[in-house]
Amino acid sequence: MATNAGPVYGRQYIRYAETWEAPTDTQAGVIGTVEIGELRAVSYATWAGPNYAAAGDAFSAPPTTIVGINQAYMPTALAQPYTARQLTVATSGLLLIEVDPASAAIALASQLEINLLGQATATGTAVTIDGTTPLVRENVDIGGRNLVLVSFA
Repeated sequence: MATNAGPVYGRQYIRYAETWEAPTDTQAGVIGTVEIGELRAVSYATWAGPNYAAAGDAFSAPPTTIVGINQAYMPTALAQPYTARQLTVATSGLLLIEVDPASAAIALASQLEINLLGQATATGTAVTIDGTTPLVRENVDIGGRNLVLVSFA
């Protein structure tokens, strides 16, 4: 487990981060189309093998358990076939998560809910991580980008 992942923005505090692999194919078998956005929740992609994580749109059903927050954009394998598919996934700390632009305001102290792209939303799927409930602590606007600051145990 790597603990040297630096913050993407000054508001974020990463306590622990891990290196995961991004699958190339979706759970339904669509080849080369898995794309993972920056600052989005990712879940176990067990169909691809151990230590694989992906955003919810790669799954057949919305995930309810996440492994953490992806810290950097991962393009599709079709767009960049020679890119290493390694993700830096923050698993603990006070972490920023991108908010769905179509979402209503997210209530403070509420459980983290995500959409299929791994973005935080007011009306999505409630998620847990390692049996704990991530809570929204603050709504943040950084350079016109809407984010929430979420506490992870």
